[in-house]
Amino acid sequence: MNALRRFLIPLFTLLIYIGHAQATTWDEPWHREVVSAATSFGLYEIVKSTPDVLTLKRLKHIAGEETGPLIELKSFYALRLTSHSNGHEPEFNLPTGAQAYFHLKRAGNAWSIATPTAGYAPVGADRKVFATYRISAHQAKIDAQLYEETQLCIFQVLHGKSNCDPRIAAFITTELAKPAQGISEGSTVASLDDFFRQHAALETAGVIHHPLPDETLERFLSLPDMHVQLSALRVLAAGQRADKAARLMRFVEDEKASLTARILAAVFLKEVGAREMKQRLLDYAAQASEEETGLGIAVMDPRIGTNFPVTLRDAVKISGERL
Repeated sequence: MNALRRFLIPLFTLLIYIGHAQATTWDEPWHREVVSAATSFGLYEIVKSTPDVLTLKRLKHIAGEETGPLIELKSFYALRLTSHSNGHEPEFNLPTGAQAYFHLKRAGNAWSIATPTAGYAPVGADRKVFATYRISAHQAKIDAQLYEETQLCIFQVLHGKSNCDPRIAAFITTELAKPAQGISEGSTVASLDDFFRQHAALETAGVIHHPLPDETLERFLSLPDMHVQLSALRVLAAGQRADKAARLMRFVEDEKASLTARILAAVFLKEVGAREMKQRLLDYAAQASEEETGLGIAVMDPRIGTNFPVTLRDAVKISGERL
């Protein structure tokens, strides 16, 4: 097994919900929604685990409301079921003794996480974190200190603070000055580490609206890698470029780009209110690809219910009609 398979499979596409095939599915929230709705963020150890309740011991409070030293998780604050089967209820599935970072929300006398698969980031035996910056189905393996610092920044900005520790801006600048790293059969441990750090930098920049030079952003938009393009598009959509709408539209039309990323670009055109592209989107719909794609979520994964256009034509039509 080469370096790519040895490191990529258990890391970036890690399924943190481990179990048998599920007939109950849900619309997995994006990380921005998870953090925006959370009221507390910290590091905890699981001291008791059942399908209905997790008992957590606080190891480190990082942001938001203090939880107390020992808490119980009993529910999910962002769970939108898309199918349901009796006997396959949404449940907690984390082992006793494990440590993880949790984005928590108070629920009466107890606490909740976003979904059975979102709102927590397990800590590995090597003390690195299986980190979510975009959506839980796309993860990166990140040093704990970097994870804490970037996630604290994201939490603060999404909860109303205007800026973060200057070290975050320095981290973003340093990582994105390096050659853009994607995933390939030739990826090494070192290049995957750079890829994960650049993923964290790009996604953090997108959420906190950290501006990037156009030439820097273009290097990542042009790299032929779906995950890199998805992250770069988020930065583009969050930025203030005068040609933002036109650049997103050109990406939608770029047949060399990842099909999944082109779908996201069409979604972003609607989200940023690019009404000047309405007719261009509607005109392009007739020739847009009808090939089915997605976020790489397996059919038997309960997150298969995640709301994301199936084809580029669907995305283009929906965005054009709703602008």
